[in-house]
Amino acid sequence: MKKYIINKNGRVIFLVRYYLILIACFIPSRLLFMFLNGKEPYTLIDYLQTAWHGLPLDIAVAGYFTAIPLLITIVGLFAKINPRKTLLPYSLLVAAIISIAFIADISLYPFWEFKLDASFLIYIDSPTNAIASVSTEYILLRILSFIILSGIILIPLHIATPQKFANTTKKTLNGLSLLLFGGILFLGIRGGVTESTNNVGTVYFSDRQFINHSAVNPIFSFLYSLGKNEDYSSSYNFFDEKELHEYFNGLYEQDPNISDTLLTNNRPNIITIIFEGLNWAVVEELGGKKDITPNFERLSQDGIFFTNCYANSYRTDRGLICALSGYPSFPKTSVMKSPIKSQTLPSIAGSLSKAGYHNTFLYGGDINFTNMNGYMLSSGYNKTISNHNFTKKQQETHKWGVTDHITFDSLLYLAENVSHTPWHITYLTLSSHEPWAVPFHRIENDKVANSFAYTDSCFGNFIDRLKKSKVWDNTLILCFADHTATGYPKGIKQTNIERNRIPLLLLGGAIKEPRRISTICNQTDIPATILAQLGLPIDDFKFSRNILSPIYRYPFAYHSYNNGISLIDSTGFSVYDLDANTPILEQPNDNTHRRINVAKTILQKSYQDYLQLGSNKPENNQP
Repeated sequence: MKKYIINKNGRVIFLVRYYLILIACFIPSRLLFMFLNGKEPYTLIDYLQTAWHGLPLDIAVAGYFTAIPLLITIVGLFAKINPRKTLLPYSLLVAAIISIAFIADISLYPFWEFKLDASFLIYIDSPTNAIASVSTEYILLRILSFIILSGIILIPLHIATPQKFANTTKKTLNGLSLLLFGGILFLGIRGGVTESTNNVGTVYFSDRQFINHSAVNPIFSFLYSLGKNEDYSSSYNFFDEKELHEYFNGLYEQDPNISDTLLTNNRPNIITIIFEGLNWAVVEELGGKKDITPNFERLSQDGIFFTNCYANSYRTDRGLICALSGYPSFPKTSVMKSPIKSQTLPSIAGSLSKAGYHNTFLYGGDINFTNMNGYMLSSGYNKTISNHNFTKKQQETHKWGVTDHITFDSLLYLAENVSHTPWHITYLTLSSHEPWAVPFHRIENDKVANSFAYTDSCFGNFIDRLKKSKVWDNTLILCFADHTATGYPKGIKQTNIERNRIPLLLLGGAIKEPRRISTICNQTDIPATILAQLGLPIDDFKFSRNILSPIYRYPFAYHSYNNGISLIDSTGFSVYDLDANTPILEQPNDNTHRRINVAKTILQKSYQDYLQLGSNKPENNQP
């Protein structure tokens, strides 16, 4: 090997040392967090798993902090500098940041019960109030801890930095080596080369939320949330509080009573199948094209088909929150991507867990995408299964992961082999998504329709096999879409009343009889409606309505997209452009703007609620 690489003062060797020292600082800090804040005894395996699963975010943060030394090292190729002297202030800053982050995280977690994030900034302008209820000893102990920890981190970083780099005449080769190292840093920061990037949920691996939190690097958590720290208090203030109350009153009435019993018993096993992008356009009974989803059409005759259900949003991460937690979507914000917010939401899985159900989530793609894994494990699922649980060959059967016929086979196996009773399995399909490439060629001239036909064939095959199994008679199968396929059929816009219409179907041996329900409803109404049928409480789902309640008096469907909102009710359909602050469709237009005002009310009220999610403020629960 070349001297510029193996020399103790070599540039790449220095950067590797600096990088590894940072990672070495994070691991014991994480274990200390777990030891000090854990409310139950943990095994050595728990500690080791937490350290291992937390590495991706440690690597990412170490990459961020090594970027400046990398730049200084590159400059050192062309200018004479003393790296140790030049980087001392920076290393001191890094040591201080790490110390503050870990001490704040360890200290605040018992009171906030979430990892350090950008909400910490709320209290910087009033530190006196933030520490008003803590003792002098408490503050002094943390100041002392900060000084000691900063020194422990700074000393090895300083020693690892050479006073000068080894002389070299091969600047081009050195430069290429440094650029290669920079590329490795970038991949570590990003989280690899897959579709998803690092997020807080990347390190979630347990159904014990504290274990997941222990694996999260608090610096990463802070930086991640900082990018999503918008001023919600000043967004979408359409009405004063009196008007808002008047408009909102009666929109989301909580009533667990049912006027109609759909099931043979209130504790069936449950399979929830969420179809990627399935919309009205491929379902004939909803007005879509004929013979694209013949199995869905056939099976809907045996089930309970809700023919006027509408998606709340336009993306999978948002649609899952709407359907599983009964929580509205927002134009420019993904609730799922904010662990602090999403982990506080109620959910179907959480309610079922309290009733004794064992919950499993199955998806053939990268479950870390958009913090999906974090949301699932924090919302009540005991186990998640994703692409990494399949073979390498199976993972390459679709651009996004494992194609649908393989995961439907896994779903059948899970249903037939669950040892816990009652059980609930949620399955998200994958193949009906761009690039629409599937191992199926029934519809040659429409690859979008063909991909839905493929998923439909997998669905039909799965149901037919499940009917022959012993679990069928006591199983409820809940089927719906996460959102509608964007731009399909070609040219459809948000001003089309059918744009966000999705199928909602109940199947299985646990339903009493087939029927059609034409009541207008939203994805967000699924939790309250289903849980009411099971005789379970629904009062935590403040934006979800039991549409089979005797007091469901105002059926409507609300939708938000990137720059607008819309509302459908029995009187018509309205769409409002948030950028232009003007209605772009009112059909019919009665000049009262009632539908527009209802949509604005839901957006304003839900944003106010969103602001409060996870806001266990220190002044209410002082350390």
